[in-house]
Amino acid sequence: PITGHIDLLQVRNGLIHILDYKPEAEKVDAVQQLTIYALALASRIRLAVKDFKCAWFDDKSYHEFFPLHAVYAKKA
Repeated sequence: PITGHIDLLQVRNGLIHILDYKPEAEKVDAVQQLTIYALALASRIRLAVKDFKCAWFDDKSYHEFFPLHAVYAKKA
């Protein structure tokens, strides 16, 4: 099951940004949670996962990634 919620959704630079506030963001790895959000949202609104970028943040740090990279491993 998916738990939690998306804190902010933005459209900028041609991508849909899924943003999640995490207290002590420097100590948290939210890649898995945000990737699930991106996959669910992409499926629901019928857009490609490549159109999304995810990030988690607090008042001191900001960490972003492309969820497509989390789904598919890089080929050597």
